[in-house]
Amino acid sequence: MGKKGKDAAPEVVEDPPEEEERETAPELPPEAASKILQDLDWEVCVMPAQKQRYFYSKSRRQARYQPPYHSILGLEEAKYQDLTKDELWKAFYLKRQVYKKPFPDGALSEELKDPKDQVDWSLILESFQVLSQHEARSVYEQRNLVPHAQLELIGLVVMHEQRLVDEAERRAKEEKAAREAAEAE
Repeated sequence: MGKKGKDAAPEVVEDPPEEEERETAPELPPEAASKILQDLDWEVCVMPAQKQRYFYSKSRRQARYQPPYHSILGLEEAKYQDLTKDELWKAFYLKRQVYKKPFPDGALSEELKDPKDQVDWSLILESFQVLSQHEARSVYEQRNLVPHAQLELIGLVVMHEQRLVDEAERRAKEEKAAREAAEAE
């Protein structure tokens, strides 16, 4: 009952509008072109609503907010708690030997062997910087590697897989509508 004993008018619930024109897919960050991530079977994705990047591996069925830094440097992720600075420096130096041009005396220059590898080299530097700084490494491990983070990231995996299903259904509807329009002509 409303004011002064009168019945309040029932609320009119409108049907949601038909699917409006879809937003264009957000632009992928430069890491999407990384050969290292492709070789490790990680793809760079963007959350549609937040426009934030995340990383997804279909073969591992894992998602995370940051790149797989240990794997990028060729380190074993399962032993992330026992990683020493010496192991980190060795892994970084090996990657540096692969990507940087050597001088005739054997020293490594700052110039890349192949300029197309700039994205990969940037990922290697980012990996080294995060893993060599105690606070940054701790934040990375808490968000991506520890068991409770793995449980929380299951939601990101589910969101990613559902988005793939939705996109496939949308493409199928569009193809069906195009076929029907072509048959009607």
